[in-house]
Amino acid sequence: MKGENKSQLNIKIDPQLLLELKAKAIKSGKTLTAFVTELLEQGSIKGTSDIDLLEQRLLRIEELLNLKDNVRSGKKGNLNQCNTIFSNSGASNYGKIAKELFDSHRKEKGLSLKDAFAELSTCLANYDSQPELVFELLSGNHELTGLEMTDAYRNGSCGMRSALSEWTRNPLEPLNEAFLNAVEVKNLV
Repeated sequence: MKGENKSQLNIKIDPQLLLELKAKAIKSGKTLTAFVTELLEQGSIKGTSDIDLLEQRLLRIEELLNLKDNVRSGKKGNLNQCNTIFSNSGASNYGKIAKELFDSHRKEKGLSLKDAFAELSTCLANYDSQPELVFELLSGNHELTGLEMTDAYRNGSCGMRSALSEWTRNPLEPLNEAFLNAVEVKNLV
C-alpha cells in the first residue's frame, strides 16, 4: 500500500480514542497519519488465503495501543457493563444474524436441526467455544448480551463465528459486519 498516490480519509471517531492515538503516535516518533496507516496495514489481511479473524485483528490493535489493560478485568466472569466492548443491542443483532445464517445454510443442506447441530459440533470442537450457549443462540432460545460477546472475544475468539464460517465454508460477511457494528468504541479507552 505504500506508494506515490495517497488519498485522504475523513472519519469521525470518539475524541478519547483520537487523544490516545495522538499520544501513541508522539511516543512512537511518528505523525498521526503515519501511525494510523501503520496500524491499519498491520490489521489488514494481506496475502493470506485463510480468513484473518476479526477478533484477532481487534486484539492486535488493542495491544498496539496498550488498551487491553484498560478494559480487561483480569478474571473471566468478572465483567460488568462498564468494561464490555460490545453493546447489548449489537450483540443481540450479531446473535440474530448468526441464527439466520445457520438456518439458511441448514435448509440449503436439507438438514434437521439435530443433524445441523451435530455437524456444527464437529466444527465447534476446533475452537475455544461454549457449545451450550451457541446451541441456545442458534436455536433461538437465548439472546446474546454484550457481556457474553465480550467474554468470548477476550478468550481469544468467537468460536461460534469461526465454527459457522468453517461449517458453511463461507467468510460470512454479514456476521463480520455485525461483529464490527457491535463494538462500543467508547469502552475501548
